[in-house]
Amino acid sequence: MMNEWIPIPGTNKDRLITVALEEFSKKGYKGVNITELAEKANMTTGAVYHHFGSKAKLYEVIRTEIEQRILDRMEGAASLFDNPSEAMKAAMISGMDFVTKNDFSHLISEPNPSNRKDKIERFLSDLNAINDLPIELVLIASWRSIIKGIANKQITIKQGKDLINWLFQKESM
Repeated sequence: MMNEWIPIPGTNKDRLITVALEEFSKKGYKGVNITELAEKANMTTGAVYHHFGSKAKLYEVIRTEIEQRILDRMEGAASLFDNPSEAMKAAMISGMDFVTKNDFSHLISEPNPSNRKDKIERFLSDLNAINDLPIELVLIASWRSIIKGIANKQITIKQGKDLINWLFQKESM
């Protein structure tokens, strides 16, 4: 069964998703204007609302798809390690590399307007070996902050990797 949101290549819905991905990736949710988005896709705002119902629903389609692409890479990287900390670190670096390489930084570094717990946060939560201490809350916030720092040119990708490695350093007690 085909998911409802998967557009047929060359259709108006496909063109809207392509333009929306580019716009949300560059400007984030608040920075995207539906009228401008429709114009860039050579359509009317009515077409956007016809296919998606609202800016929030269009964003959710884009965000869900990108989170899944990131998650696929994170799962692959994590699967190479038995140690949960090493798996988390590898997942975070792999995800950061994919996000920055594909210019999804603004999209992924911002909080999701729907306030749902995203797939990446759930994945890190499942990897957490210290179940009584929800370290994934700190890790996901740090990961998004690092990605935002890279997007805003406050830090380099190398510095981002160094920060992730630093998060996982454990001092002997």
